[in-house]
Amino acid sequence: MFNDILNSFIDPILVITKEKIIKYVNASFEEIFYVNSNIILNENLNFILDEDSPLILLINKSIKNGINLKEDKLVFSLRNQNKKQLKVSIFNTFEKKDLIVIHFEQNLKNQSFIYHKINSKISQSFSSLVEMLMHELKNPLSGIVGATQLLQKDLQSSNYVEMLNLIKLEADRIKNLLSNMENLSAGEGNVILEPLNIHKVLNYCKNSAKNSYGSHIFFEEIYDPSLPDFFANEELLIQIFSNLIKNGCEAQSDKGKILLKTSYNADKKFLLNENDLPESKPLQVEIIDFGVGISNIDMQNIFDPFITKKQNGKGLGLSIVSNSIRSLGGSIEVISENGSTNFCLNFPLKKTKEAL
Repeated sequence: MFNDILNSFIDPILVITKEKIIKYVNASFEEIFYVNSNIILNENLNFILDEDSPLILLINKSIKNGINLKEDKLVFSLRNQNKKQLKVSIFNTFEKKDLIVIHFEQNLKNQSFIYHKINSKISQSFSSLVEMLMHELKNPLSGIVGATQLLQKDLQSSNYVEMLNLIKLEADRIKNLLSNMENLSAGEGNVILEPLNIHKVLNYCKNSAKNSYGSHIFFEEIYDPSLPDFFANEELLIQIFSNLIKNGCEAQSDKGKILLKTSYNADKKFLLNENDLPESKPLQVEIIDFGVGISNIDMQNIFDPFITKKQNGKGLGLSIVSNSIRSLGGSIEVISENGSTNFCLNFPLKKTKEAL
């Protein structure tokens, strides 16, 4: 009966003796922590955890006092792995008194590590905002494009022509971006998809930053060259990455640093579809800055519109980022600790031009 109960859990389960010998792990534990039960069973817990690990300390306290313990936000890592923040419950069993059951639960909505899913109220507010922007920006943009075309006919200097072409190119890009946002706010969902190389888009945003607000920043790239092209919307990706890079630049004074990292993460799954079923999003992009960081209190609502700590900010950047990621079927997580802030984005690896 005891084993039947353990096998019924879908969350990671670890069972040890009071001498910290590993006696059982379920399939979910193996998947979440990337371990093989055949290797770790009957080994001491120190085989996978450092002696000073917060999890070891919590287990020691439970064993010493013979009590059950729970920690909602325990940050720890197995040897040679990245840190995870999980909800951990430790139980002293009654049927088998020598055993300790440790139950792990992913808690993505805690203060330092969140997964954001915009609710309907925020979506409605964003849609209203976009409709206002459409009305206010389309007319002056049309005027800029028209004036540029007239000037191109009169000015023959190659330098002037090059600058006018740049103005027209950027104005057209803004018009296309606004049209995409207008479609999203109207609920049409007809985002134009095309095969894209994620590194070309990132480099475009990086170079734009280096020529303006990021001139004081050192950019480091750790790219996975094996990543394939995937179907997405270039304007929305530029919008997403540019906002995050700009925030990272503004969070650092003097000589700062931003790390751009890409990878293929086959284990990344999220409850994002309409039926709340796991959906794989293996194309991973991380934008990491080493600035002032985000406080635990601010972490709760950083994606909400009109919320900002910047002196002249409008509180729209991250709200736009979150909405754009959602429109591409992606997801975003953020963790801010130990002197760095990591925005981790994951996208489905779309290989066909399917509608979003």
